[in-house]
Amino acid sequence: MLDKNILSQLTQLKSDIQASKEYAQGTVAGTNGRFGFVRLEDGRDAFLSPEKMLHVIPGDKVKISLTTNNKGQLEGTLEELVEQSLTRFLGQYRSSKKGHFVVPLGEAPGMKSSPMNRWIFLPPKARGRCKDGDMVVARLQQHPYKDGKASAKILERIGQEDDAYIERRYIAAKYDLIPRYSESAQKQSKTIEKSFQEIQFGDDRLDLTTEPFVTIDSASTRDMDDALALQKIDVDGKYEYQLQVAIADPASFIGQNSALAQSTLKNAQSIYLLGGAVPMLPEALANECFSLHEAANRPSLVCKQTYSAKGELTGYSFHKALICSQHKLSYKGVAALLAGEEECELSNLPENIQQMLKDLSELAELRTAYRKAEYLVGDEQLEYDIHLSDKGKIEKTTPRSRTRAHQIVEESMLATNFCAGEFLKQKGMGLFTIHAGFRVDRLGEVKALLKEEGFEHEDLQTESGYLTLIKDIAASNKAHLLSPLRRMMPSSELSIDPAAHLGIGMPHYATITSPIRRYADLYNHWAIHNQLNKSSFSAIKDENKTSIQNALTYGRQADRELFQWLTCQYAEKLIGTTGKAKIRIVTQQGFGARLLDSGIDGFILFTKKQEKSFDAKRMTLTVNEHTYALEQEVEIKVESVDMDKRRIAYSVI
Repeated sequence: MLDKNILSQLTQLKSDIQASKEYAQGTVAGTNGRFGFVRLEDGRDAFLSPEKMLHVIPGDKVKISLTTNNKGQLEGTLEELVEQSLTRFLGQYRSSKKGHFVVPLGEAPGMKSSPMNRWIFLPPKARGRCKDGDMVVARLQQHPYKDGKASAKILERIGQEDDAYIERRYIAAKYDLIPRYSESAQKQSKTIEKSFQEIQFGDDRLDLTTEPFVTIDSASTRDMDDALALQKIDVDGKYEYQLQVAIADPASFIGQNSALAQSTLKNAQSIYLLGGAVPMLPEALANECFSLHEAANRPSLVCKQTYSAKGELTGYSFHKALICSQHKLSYKGVAALLAGEEECELSNLPENIQQMLKDLSELAELRTAYRKAEYLVGDEQLEYDIHLSDKGKIEKTTPRSRTRAHQIVEESMLATNFCAGEFLKQKGMGLFTIHAGFRVDRLGEVKALLKEEGFEHEDLQTESGYLTLIKDIAASNKAHLLSPLRRMMPSSELSIDPAAHLGIGMPHYATITSPIRRYADLYNHWAIHNQLNKSSFSAIKDENKTSIQNALTYGRQADRELFQWLTCQYAEKLIGTTGKAKIRIVTQQGFGARLLDSGIDGFILFTKKQEKSFDAKRMTLTVNEHTYALEQEVEIKVESVDMDKRRIAYSVI
């Protein structure tokens, strides 16, 4: 038995050793070899030997003690696993004589350029029905920190690399976009389906089933949120437009605090990925029950609006109603009819509907002119139709022209959301879409640029000051400055506090026109119903607003990532071809441009040897006395495609 004095001395020695050590925290980074590093919070890198790397996974946050090894390197010894990086992850199933494994795909979470090349063991009961090479969703069951042994379980098989639509399935799995509904939510959905089958919509609705409502959307659209009806009438020798916008009414059937509402909150929006939509609501509700189908009575929230002959809004009101869409019309068909094309697919429409479409087009023109005068109308951006093969690959892309039909729907939706914003602001409730103008942290650069260019301005953080400036620039011979100025603006965001949407120049804006597709719209419907019929309503919590905003961001990221993956595949066929492109982003090293005929984005990188001058305020890059600016058209050549990094390289001709 050890003497107490010796034990005390040993304890003291251990304490002295620990006190003399330098400790730090950081994130594990992998390499293409077996060794790795811990990237410390102070910016230093500490070497991790292959033996130590067996106990961690790239992306893990760890506490280490620091020493200097015989090579003079800062080296780490693992002291504590602070936070593991892998829980649910995507990987590839691998089988060999040594067993069955899953190899994580991509880089370590939150760590760029940190490969995840570890093979993680799959116990027999955790393998699922997979075969070698399958891409899968897995969950880490045992972290290797204690004994260097890691194990995982397969949650879902995604498929083989050559399966049809594998890219879409992979991205949907990566961002966890598969809608999941609790048992209670599923039962609630079935109950709603039954009420529609029995045509039980309540007795407190205005009967508008004889009004000439029509839907205008893409021919393939199934979840139709809105329908339009218009009367152009003579009032004391002056024309007046009475517009009715009927919006699907899920809020009357889905209680705000119900199980289905909670699932909808998590989904936040329908996501339209290439190859198919991921609906916010169960498909039976989104595409059938709530959708404003042709020749079917549907419960709706109707916004009645009145406009003068100048396109000015003179009044509006909201009503719970029952409507019946008389015709399902496509953008293409309406555009052809309004253009007077012979043998148009809509030439057999009743005369009153044809005339109504012409009146809708007339009102849309008036509203566009009114918005240009009173608010802001942005430049039209060229969009593209993406044509996929039966394998889910891009076969071709074609520019999509914006037609009168698109203008009708756009102006009607903008006007309706404006009305909702004003109504909800007056009632002190709702969820607003706001845009703050210029970013606060970029105001110095904005003011410096304006001073250099000779523009006087008021306070740029006020609505009037911002609108006056933007209109002055747009009307000048320096309208090109608007493009770099937009790079100094934030994205729009959701807010429970009403504020201006300076991106469109409106004093208030609250979206309500897509309650089947967006939770924010559904939430605003609950608020409006509370005012119409005193139904219960609960203000949204800050954490829920944040989760909605995050879900919207994830949806955009998923869409961009899938599009970039597929366009890189498509661009491999374009290597060596040339074409005209428009510059979309400018950096110190080069610029990104979009091919006008296909919409494919690539980057032109200039060599370090080339003399360059970058103007961060104007977003211009001068190379060998040639200046490149945003929105400028250039002739380019498609040079190469890096499928691993999803990058397309162009060169200037």
